[in-house]
Amino acid sequence: MTDAAAPHPAPATRLRPAAVTAATWLLAAVAAAYLIDAIMIIAGSGEYPDRVRAAMEESGVSPAAWSFLSGIVSVMPVVAAGLTIVSAVVVLAMAAAVARGSFVGRILTWVAVGFALLCNVCGLGSAGTPSFSSVAYVNANSRDRTGVHVFAQRLPEAYPDWYRHTSLALFTFGMLAMIAVAVLLAMPAANAWFRRVPRLKTGPYGAPVGYPAHPGGQYPAAPAALTPEQVAEALSTLERRRQRGELTDEQYAAERARLNG
Repeated sequence: MTDAAAPHPAPATRLRPAAVTAATWLLAAVAAAYLIDAIMIIAGSGEYPDRVRAAMEESGVSPAAWSFLSGIVSVMPVVAAGLTIVSAVVVLAMAAAVARGSFVGRILTWVAVGFALLCNVCGLGSAGTPSFSSVAYVNANSRDRTGVHVFAQRLPEAYPDWYRHTSLALFTFGMLAMIAVAVLLAMPAANAWFRRVPRLKTGPYGAPVGYPAHPGGQYPAAPAALTPEQVAEALSTLERRRQRGELTDEQYAAERARLNG
């Protein structure tokens, strides 16, 4: 015999959709790619000033220009690596927000993905690699009897070929992964996962589903406790919860029967 005073069974825990899990791991992989790029920037920073100075001499720019640029050139790799590390931290934060089902986190992830793709495309066109290090830029000019000499160079152009090729591979993967993340987070299963769940009001039996029932063992009749408008609202809430998978068919039927008296 079923005990009328037994507590209602709690709703089943929602399972994270595979699309959301895949998006989370892709974001983590992108963050790892950014960190690898930052490490490579630091690894090649020792020879960077000498490479820039040699390139300036070949351009014909007056050697006096180097005295103004040497200090800036020395810190440019540190700035580029720092920007790349910050980007990696932001991507990891997005992955954490997506994993826990944050509605705002999904929106911010879409915004960040669009911004990152725009930066990557600009970097690819200007320096041959979509890495964030392409924002580091140095230029100089001088005039002599032979005319005006101009020097302009972005950081990746002064690094060895191994950096440019590896960075291109890492950030190309990052761009493709970001596009995949945007698509995965727009899938129907992801929409259901990120849908905001409204705070449920106290049910007609004095406690929400999942809590002990009426201590007297008898439930008051729903029509006597609720107005028709409240009953209709409660039925609508039950239907939405069933569609989201928070109630089994048996739980839904039992609650609907109680509401209908």
